[in-house]
Amino acid sequence: MTLNPDHKVVFQPMGRRVAVRPGASLLELAREAGVELEAACGGKGLCGRCRVKADGAASPPSNMERELLGPALAQGLRLACQTELPQGGVVWVPEESRRQEQVILTEIMDKPVSWDPAVRMAWLDLPPFQADDPAAQLERVLAQLDAQAGERKPGAWSLPPEPLSGLDSRGGLCTAVWRFDGSVLALEPGRPGPCLGLAVDLGTTTVAAYLCDLASGKLLSVEAAMNPQVAMGEDVISRISRGQQNPEALGEMAGLARQCINRLATQACARAGTGAQRIFDCTLVGNTAMHHIFLGLDPGGLARAPYAPVVSGAQDLPARELGLDFAPRAWVHVPPVKAGFVGADLTAVALALDAERISEPTLIADLGTNGEMMLAVDGAMLCCSTAAGPAFEGGHISCGMRGAPGAVERVRLSPETLRPEFKVIGGGRPLGLCGSGLVALVSQLVAAGAVSPEGRFNQAMAGERLRKGPSGWEFVLARGEETSGGQDLVLTTKDLSELQLAKAAMHAGASLMMAHMGLGRIERVLLAGAFGNYLDPADACGIGLFPGVKPEQVAGVGNAAGAGAVMALPSLEARAQAQRLADKMVYVELAGHPGFAEAFVRGMYFPRGPEG
Repeated sequence: MTLNPDHKVVFQPMGRRVAVRPGASLLELAREAGVELEAACGGKGLCGRCRVKADGAASPPSNMERELLGPALAQGLRLACQTELPQGGVVWVPEESRRQEQVILTEIMDKPVSWDPAVRMAWLDLPPFQADDPAAQLERVLAQLDAQAGERKPGAWSLPPEPLSGLDSRGGLCTAVWRFDGSVLALEPGRPGPCLGLAVDLGTTTVAAYLCDLASGKLLSVEAAMNPQVAMGEDVISRISRGQQNPEALGEMAGLARQCINRLATQACARAGTGAQRIFDCTLVGNTAMHHIFLGLDPGGLARAPYAPVVSGAQDLPARELGLDFAPRAWVHVPPVKAGFVGADLTAVALALDAERISEPTLIADLGTNGEMMLAVDGAMLCCSTAAGPAFEGGHISCGMRGAPGAVERVRLSPETLRPEFKVIGGGRPLGLCGSGLVALVSQLVAAGAVSPEGRFNQAMAGERLRKGPSGWEFVLARGEETSGGQDLVLTTKDLSELQLAKAAMHAGASLMMAHMGLGRIERVLLAGAFGNYLDPADACGIGLFPGVKPEQVAGVGNAAGAGAVMALPSLEARAQAQRLADKMVYVELAGHPGFAEAFVRGMYFPRGPEG
C-alpha cells in the first residue's frame, strides 16, 4: 500500500495532529505530537499502560495486546506502542493513559556544613598603569589574587589571556572567580553579579535543582520537573536495555537529562533575579545508571554480572563538555558511586545523615524500583541494592499510577464493613493508586483479616467490596461512578503478589545486612526520597516492610540525596567526606548471596491480622 503524506493522526481530546510515518507506532507519533502517554516499559508492550482507542484502519492486534488487554480489546482499546494507523485517523486518549505531572519532593534538611567552596569570588582593585611601573596587567591581577586568596592560595594560577583584554588599563574594580586548583574561571570589570552554584538530584523519575549563593551558602531557589527520560522507559533497567538495543538512544537520554537541567537552572536563576551564566559550580547526584547516562558512559555493564560501574570515584568535569549552559568555564562535581546499583545518590544520603557517626543500629532506605539501603552503627556501614520492582511507584499494578493528581495516597478501612475512606492527591475523584496508597490499602486489608499472611484474599469476607473479578478475587476501592476514569478502582490478587515481591526484596536486604553485622534488631529506620516520605510508618509496618520495626521507629528525612548535593556545593570538606563514606561502606551483593532466597521467602509474608 502506498502511504499518503497527507495522512494525519489526531490525538483527542488534545486536538494534536501529526503526519503518519511508515512503521511508526501511535506511541512514537504521540511523542512527536507532544502528547505524553504512560509507557512504563518504554514502548515494549509489557506494561499495558499506553491504552488508547483508535478510530481508523489500524494494524492487527499483537499477541502481547491480546494477552494484556483481554476483553478490553473487543471494546476498541489498543496499546499505542503496538498499533499503527497507516492511513491516519483519530486516537482517543483516556485520562488514565495520560502521563500526569508527579508531585515532586524537594524538601531538604538544613544541615550545617563547613564553608569552603571549590569556587570563590574575589573583588580586585587594580591600580592604573604607571610610567615607572612596567608590571603587566596579568602580574597585577595575580598579585591581588594572591592577597585575596590568603591561605587558600593555590600553588599556581591558570589564567587564559582572553579575560584580560576586557579590563580597563586605567585600573579600577574588577571581579575574579577562581577555583581551588588555581583556575581563574572569569575576570570581569566592576561587580557583574553573584557567584552561584547549582546542586542537582537527577532521579530516575524526577529531577530537583537547588540554586545557592556560593559567597554566603544561602539557598536562593528550588526548581523540579519530571525526568524526560521517563518517555524512554520508566525504570533504569528498561533504559539500559533501550541503550543496548539502540546505542543512539544513550545519547538521546543524556541529552534529555541535560536539557532538563538547563531548563531548571534557567528557571531557578530567573526566580533569583539573575541568569544561568552566573552558575560557576555544580554538584550532581543520581543512581549509578543515571550517573552513567548523564556522563555519556555505557551503562550496559550494570545489567549483567558482576554489575560493575565504568567509573566509581568522584568526577570533576567542565560543564560545557556535558552540555550544560552555565558560565563558560563552570565545573561539575559528581560524588562517588559505590557499586552497580548503589550510586552517588546514596553517598549523598549518607553525607546528609552523617552516617559514619550514627551510634544506634539504623537502617537508611531509599525505596523505589531499585531499593538502595544502608545499615549504619558505630562507624560501620553496610550497603546493598534490591530489585524491588516498580510496585512502590505504582508500576505493574492494575490501577497503579505515580504520585500525581488523582492518585490515592492514603486509605483507611472500616474493620467491620471494609468501607474505605481515602485521600486523593489534589483532591477530587480518584484515578488510581500510587505507591503509598497501595501500601496503605494492603496494610488495612491485612489488619482487617481480609488478606492472609500468604497474600490471599479471605473469601469468607466476600461481599460488595471483596468480589470475584475477571482475573480472580479483587477488592473494590471505588466504583466506576466514583472515579475520574469511569472504571472501577480495584486491587487484584496479582497486585498483592507484586507488592509482596517488592516488600520481600527490601525485607531480605535488611535482614541479610543485620546478619552480616550480627545485629538482632534495628532501632531506627530513616526513609529518604518521595515514596518514603509520603508513606505512613504505620502502613509500612502493617505490611511488614522491615524486620521487627514499630511505627514510632520509622521517620522520613525528605530528599536526603538532594540535601547531600547541596552540602557538597559550598564545601570541599563535604566532598572529601563523601569520598570517605563511599570508601568506608561495605557493599553486600545480594544477587548471589547464599541466604538471599530463604530471606526473600520469609519476607514475602504479611503480618498476621487479628484472626492470626
